[in-house]
Amino acid sequence: MISNLNSEHAWSYEIDPLLTSLFRYIDSLSLPETPYVTGRPPVSKKSLLKCFFLKTYFAIDSLRKLVRVLQRFRCFQRACGLGEVPHLSTFSRAAKWFREQGFPVFHAQVLKDLEVRYPKIVLIDSTALRSSLYDSQAKWGVSTRYHWFKGYKLHLCTTAEGIILSHVLTTANRNDAAVAPELLVSLKQWDIELVLGDAAYDSEKVRQTAEQSGILLISPINRCNSEEPKDAYGRVLPVFLKTRFGQWLFGLRRGIERVFNELKSDGVEQPRWYGFHRYVLHVLCCILMHNFEFLL
Repeated sequence: MISNLNSEHAWSYEIDPLLTSLFRYIDSLSLPETPYVTGRPPVSKKSLLKCFFLKTYFAIDSLRKLVRVLQRFRCFQRACGLGEVPHLSTFSRAAKWFREQGFPVFHAQVLKDLEVRYPKIVLIDSTALRSSLYDSQAKWGVSTRYHWFKGYKLHLCTTAEGIILSHVLTTANRNDAAVAPELLVSLKQWDIELVLGDAAYDSEKVRQTAEQSGILLISPINRCNSEEPKDAYGRVLPVFLKTRFGQWLFGLRRGIERVFNELKSDGVEQPRWYGFHRYVLHVLCCILMHNFEFLL
């Protein structure tokens, strides 16, 4: 469970079993090691990746603070496989590599080990992630829970069991329906039949994108979008959702609500943080840790 450290004494405690298992898993991965061309000695990407998960687990709010923590507590250096603490610039380059290249490789490997092959039904939704009011990259948006808030939105596609298949992190002002096509396109590698979403995804463009991927989108009709729909989809779906089977099927959407609750209880939302890239790195690690727990 991700938690903040409230006292320096807590740093001397034993590494959590979740991190221990995760670090062993990282050691088993095959990650491309790009040789450094600078004068500094090379640092293993696996060691840097362990540092990022350590940062996420303890909600360390910056790479600079991570460097200070590693310098002060040698037990974490040993746990991450570091002989000495790398320079801040090394962590910055590694963070960019992880956001752009490392995460897709790691995420695909976890899903492969979880044997996620034929998820017939997936769930789609978003949740609000508040940020610091001083975050110049964040935007104002509206959510059911917070009403007006400043921050970001985490858009997810998950299986009914709660495994995260794909994600998009946007600013809070992005509409769910505008982001949905990007999520649906990323699902082409799986043989998915149904996508369940709320009324926010009732959009012609979203339905067309789903159909092009061979997926049927099931979402309630959003009466605010237009007048009473007259196409077959708008006539049939409301009737289907009132049937016993339709109610059971749409009730599976509660699974993605549990995922959001688990992520937030594990610290994915950091209301005092600022910076899009800082938030992205944190969210990516949270997603991997969430999926990794299914392997335990």
